[in-house]
Amino acid sequence: MKKWKWLTILLVLTFVLIGCSNDSEGEATSDEEMGEIVPEFSLLTSLPETNQVNHEAANAMGTIWNDELGMDVSVEPIDFNVLVDRIYGDAEDYETYTVGWSGRVDRIDPDMFIYAIFHSSAAIPGGNNTTRFKSDAYDEIAEAQRTEMDESKRQELVFEAQEMLADEAPLVTLYARDLVHAYNNERFDNITVMAGEGIFNEWMPMDVEPLTDDKMLRIASTQDLDTLNPLEANSVYEWRNLRLIYDKLVRLSPSAEPEPAAAEDWEVVDDTTIDVTVRDGMTFHDGEPVTVEDVKFSFDYMIEHEIGYFISFLNPIDSVEITDDSTVRFNLTEAYAPFVNVTLAQIPILPKHIWENLLEEEGIGHPGEFANENPVGSGPFVFDGWKRGEDLRTKTFDDFYKDIAIDGYIYDLYAQDEAVMTALETKSADVNAEQFIPANIEKAQTFDFLTVEEVPDIGFQYLSFNMNKEPFDDKAFRQAIAHTIDYDTIIDVYLDSYGIKGGSGLVLNEANEFWYNPNVERPEYDIEKAKEILTEAGYTWDSDGKLRMPVK
Repeated sequence: MKKWKWLTILLVLTFVLIGCSNDSEGEATSDEEMGEIVPEFSLLTSLPETNQVNHEAANAMGTIWNDELGMDVSVEPIDFNVLVDRIYGDAEDYETYTVGWSGRVDRIDPDMFIYAIFHSSAAIPGGNNTTRFKSDAYDEIAEAQRTEMDESKRQELVFEAQEMLADEAPLVTLYARDLVHAYNNERFDNITVMAGEGIFNEWMPMDVEPLTDDKMLRIASTQDLDTLNPLEANSVYEWRNLRLIYDKLVRLSPSAEPEPAAAEDWEVVDDTTIDVTVRDGMTFHDGEPVTVEDVKFSFDYMIEHEIGYFISFLNPIDSVEITDDSTVRFNLTEAYAPFVNVTLAQIPILPKHIWENLLEEEGIGHPGEFANENPVGSGPFVFDGWKRGEDLRTKTFDDFYKDIAIDGYIYDLYAQDEAVMTALETKSADVNAEQFIPANIEKAQTFDFLTVEEVPDIGFQYLSFNMNKEPFDDKAFRQAIAHTIDYDTIIDVYLDSYGIKGGSGLVLNEANEFWYNPNVERPEYDIEKAKEILTEAGYTWDSDGKLRMPVK
C-alpha cells in the first residue's frame, strides 16, 4: 500500500508543479500555447541636449518596459526635426515616441487638441493625428464641439471628449512645463510674455522697445528650423519665425482675443458665412501689392493640395469668394465655432504671383517640396538669410502697417541649454526662445540685468503610439502603459516642481481653466496595476519572463 500511496503523492505533486510552471496570472499551460512574443519596438525620444526631461523620462520608461514587463524595447534618442519627419511621413517608420505640442495662443481654443490631433480625417501622412487613432464615436463628439455655438454646451462636449481620450489612451501626457524665460533689461523694455508661449511669441518682436542704439534683437535657441516652406512646416520652431515673415488675417492678442492683422475687419454674417475686409495698402516684401486675390488664393491653394498641418482648420470651408475689391467671403459647410480665432489666425497669406505656377516652374509634384530658400511674405519682418545650424536673420519691414521699434531680430542657434545660459550671461543673447531647464532658473535670477518671467503652458509633452501596429492597437495595452510612467519623479526631480503632472486624456490642463475637465482620472504610477490590466486582457509571461500577446 505504501508504494501506491507514494505514487499517488508523486502524481499530485507533478500536477501541482505543472500548474505552478504556468505563469501565475496567465491561462496558457506552456510557452507553445501562449500568444506570440510582443514585437520588439523602439521608443523615439529627444536628444539630451534638446530636451533632457523627455530623454530621462524615455530612458526610465524603457527600463521598466524591459525589466518589469518583459518587453524588448530600445530607446532611440533622435534629432527633433528627424523625429517630426518620421512621425509625419508616409513610411509609418515608428512605434512609440515622446514629443510635445506647444501651447500657442490659438490653442487656448480646444479645437486643436480635441479635433485636429485625434479626428480620423487627420490620421494620414502629413496630418496631425500621428497616433493614427480612429474612432467613429470620438469623431462624432469632436465634430459636434466644433459646430456648437453655445459655449457652455460646447464645454460639455469638450469635457466628454477628454473623458473618452482618458479611456482610449491614444497618447499619455507626461507633463506640462512651466515656461520660464529671461530678457536683458539693460537692452530692451516692454517685453510681451504670453501664457502658453512665453517670451518668443508673435507680439514680442513687434512690441519690444530698444534701450540702446543697437536695435537688433538676439534670440537664443537650441532648435533649428527644418524648412522655410510654410506648406511643409510642422513644428513650433518653424512657425515662431514663419508667422513673423508671413502675415495672417487675424492675430490673437496676449489675452487670446482676435485682433485685426491683414484683415481690417470681419463680419459674421451668419453661422456659415464670414466676410473679411482686407486691409488696404499692404505690400509683400518684394513690393507687390497684397490683394483679395492673394487671400483667396492662399486658402484655395492649401485646400487643393491638402496641406496636412492645416487641413483640420480648412475642412469647414466650402468655398472662398471675392465679393468686391476689399472683401473676401468664406462660405462654410456648417457652423465652425473657432473659425476666426483658429483658422483666420493661423493660415499664412501667400503671394499668388510666386506660388501660382510653382509646380510647373520648379518641376515638382507638390508645393510642399519647394525649398522656398528666400521666403517672401507680407509680415512684420523680412527674411535676410538662414544658415542651417547657425542662425536665421531678419530685418524689420518698413512698410508694415504696425510701427516696430527694432531693426530686426536674429534667431541664433546654440548646441545646448547651458550654451544659451552662457549667451545670456555674456550678453551675446537678449532672450531665450525655449524655456529654461530648472538648473538655469535660479542662476538667471542672480543677474540684475536679467528679468526672469514665468507663465503656465497650455501645451504638453507626451508619449504616443502608432496604433496601426501591434500591440499599440490594443486599448488595454495602452492603458497599462499609462501606469508605467513615474509622473511624480518627472515633476519633482526632472522639473524641480516647475510643471504640471500628466496622464492619459489630459490634453487640456489646469492652465486652460475653462476647457479643462477636472474629473478626468489621472493614472498613477503602479507597475502591479499595469500587469493586472495586461493579464485581464489575455497577455501572459512565458518561462523566460517575456510578455506574450493574447491568444487569437
